[in-house]
Amino acid sequence: KAETGHCRVPRKFDKNQALSNWVSKQRQHYKLKVDNKTSQMTAERTQALESIGFGWQVAKYELVRNDEGWQRRYEELKRFKAETGHCRVPRKFDKNQALSNWVSKQRQHYKLKVDNKTSQMTAERTQALESIGFGWQVAKYELVRNDEGWQRRYEELKRFKA
Repeated sequence: KAETGHCRVPRKFDKNQALSNWVSKQRQHYKLKVDNKTSQMTAERTQALESIGFGWQVAKYELVRNDEGWQRRYEELKRFKAETGHCRVPRKFDKNQALSNWVSKQRQHYKLKVDNKTSQMTAERTQALESIGFGWQVAKYELVRNDEGWQRRYEELKRFKA
């Protein structure tokens, strides 16, 4: 809390995943206690957590939002654009499949936001992506086209034939 001013540890937290897992367990044990089931949550633990502003129920976006991880992928996308001149990461991208998956997730979360559903897409993230020329809708051929992968397999086929 001293570092961030709150107790909302992201569900996926690279700096300290053990803390994230522990926080999740505290919420699970608290729910068990409230439901009168066997739990490790004591009155003392409940009081200690509440005394530092720990919340038992957190909005879905707060549980899964990971600004640090998002920023890291955003920087990777900027590097990709610097190398290629565009933000259209291929759906199957052997060099960095994690970036490809992240780009796809950004479009999914943007659609959820547009549809007024729970989403990790914030106005700041939208603005950041749009500022580097990110497109929210990509033609189908652009989503599946992977010239690099195609060329590599083509060369393999030529070697196979030889």
